[in-house]
Amino acid sequence: MLRFEEAGQVLDAAVDALPEGIYDGLNGGVNLVRQARRSEDGRYTMGLYHNDSMGRYIEIFYGSFAAVWGQEPDEVVKRELVRTLHHELTHHVESKAGDRTLEHWDEEQTLLWQQGSSPLEAESVLFVDTGGELGQEAARLMQEAMPELPCAAVTAREAGAELLDRFDAVLCMTLAQAEALAGRFPEFDEKILCLGERDILPPLSPRVRRQLKREIRYLVRELREGSET
Repeated sequence: MLRFEEAGQVLDAAVDALPEGIYDGLNGGVNLVRQARRSEDGRYTMGLYHNDSMGRYIEIFYGSFAAVWGQEPDEVVKRELVRTLHHELTHHVESKAGDRTLEHWDEEQTLLWQQGSSPLEAESVLFVDTGGELGQEAARLMQEAMPELPCAAVTAREAGAELLDRFDAVLCMTLAQAEALAGRFPEFDEKILCLGERDILPPLSPRVRRQLKREIRYLVRELREGSET
């Protein structure tokens, strides 16, 4: 895991790489905090954008990164630090423009996570992906990890009511895919979820393969916890 000072250097470089105009009005700057932070639902918070009596500023929580990404290679941690910075800066830009698009998206992600916050109990899993490639890779990794668990992968076009009914959990690669599928088949809304907290997007690059591998590892742990309750 990157040391606190190294994480600060990564953020400093990421800040310097962006146009200065993005930081207009961000009077409190970007601050790396040593402590971890959790939201009310128990998840680790990576970063926060504040607009309060102290002004406008961003906090990035080093302790949260250490807890969530501490076992990953430094390059993964660096990438996630920069991604979190960009995410919080988007909140800043939208806040100045009076746009709450990203804020609403965050709220939807939290709601979706809360709906599946208890250990997932499923004896079969269907992966759904717009192009099919990511879902197939997820199914392959799932079968390697839990060969006893029936699973399959289909494209969004191939996902019909009869097929959805056959599986206990239907996992999409993005929030938009999950919402679209639930909109088509509201009777299966409770079983349609996102595979991860972050969207998993094509192409199937080495980075995306690692992301899928992490999410399948978390899923396997969750399924095993659910089977023990």
